[in-house]
Amino acid sequence: MSKKELVKWTNWMDECFIQSLLTQQDKDNRINGTFTSQAYANMVDDLNAKTGLSLTKCHLKNRMKTFKISFSQWYDMFRGTSLSGFGWNSETHLIEADDEVWAKLINSKPEAISLKTKKVSHYNEMLALFARDRASGEHAETSKENRF
Repeated sequence: MSKKELVKWTNWMDECFIQSLLTQQDKDNRINGTFTSQAYANMVDDLNAKTGLSLTKCHLKNRMKTFKISFSQWYDMFRGTSLSGFGWNSETHLIEADDEVWAKLINSKPEAISLKTKKVSHYNEMLALFARDRASGEHAETSKENRF
């Protein structure tokens, strides 16, 4: 498989990759939110052994970007300060809210209608991997406060 060849990721491949990410994070092969070169080498070996493919570090980085984008959408929706009333259902793997809460969101962002039925299969794992990377506003200072 060449570096530029597109990989069609299956749910099973995603699950293997997420578990590999968590394993490398648990082994402290992630420093300041960035996986080390050794972590990527380990993950490439692990995933290629499991899938029989010839995945590269580039494939893994691109898939992780996709994970982060999807996770950020969900995380910001119901953990962020701008929207409340949303929650994740671990049984259905869906973001849930009362109809009026959804209606308010969809009225302001019509593209959000697709999120109502889109499953988030690995939310807890993504939380462990990416929540720390999301800006929370905690420890934020205004420029005036920063001068003192």
